Amino acid sequence: MKKLLTLTAIIGTLVLIFYFYFHNIGRVRANVNEIFIISTDIPKPFDGVRIVQISDFLVRSEICLELLENVVDTINNVNPDIIFFTGNLFLPTGIPFESRVADLLGNLNANLRKIAVFGEHDLLHYELTENVLNEAGFRILNNESDQVFYQSPIGINVIGANPANDRDMMDQLLEIHTLDDRLNLLLMSKPTFSTVSFEHPIQAQFSGHCLATQDASNQASPCFQFFNGKYQFADRFTLHVSSGLARFHTITGLFRQPSIDSFLLIRE
Repeated sequence: MKKLLTLTAIIGTLVLIFYFYFHNIGRVRANVNEIFIISTDIPKPFDGVRIVQISDFLVRSEICLELLENVVDTINNVNPDIIFFTGNLFLPTGIPFESRVADLLGNLNANLRKIAVFGEHDLLHYELTENVLNEAGFRILNNESDQVFYQSPIGINVIGANPANDRDMMDQLLEIHTLDDRLNLLLMSKPTFSTVSFEHPIQAQFSGHCLATQDASNQASPCFQFFNGKYQFADRFTLHVSSGLARFHTITGLFRQPSIDSFLLIRE
């Protein structure tokens, strides 16, 4: 009986320690995932270039600003060349913090470019999100593309999709903006229509975390199929789904640490 009580006390203590960490420390500290993108399509000057992807802030309270401040410091220590933001900046309760969010995002340093796309939540506060991202120095791609150059006239082509696009609109967007002689990277807030991306000369798609906007329990949903992580389509197309920075009010969300993805481009 005494051993049982001792074991129960130990387990209870460990549970409290884990709860304290993930509830008070883990939610304001982001984990950095190191990922390699290896391809013959990477231009020689971009060999060794680092891209950082951040997604799904869903700012809603003061604690989110503390997380954002730590995220900025963490990213700047990584010293990225390019930063991608793949959507969903605010929840309605976070709108009063817009100026502070703009200041914090403006402190992000990228050697070449900061590029953003809208998420579904951003469409609800379109002008506000647009102003914050512009003020922070992001180039917003809304069904358009942007070429990034580095020490050479041969650059990489970044395409940004609006989250409201349907399949036909995505197909038309990629038909117009993909370039046969470039590394084509697609930014879209959700992993929806990744099969459409595969039909075009897109080498990689960067998307946000599905639970920011959808229910991953629906097996017919792309959120169930492409929930989080890296998904390889044959040998030429890769889908990267970020787990994002927001914490969700679920059991699994309690123990999920905010996440930043850091990609190193390696030319084969």
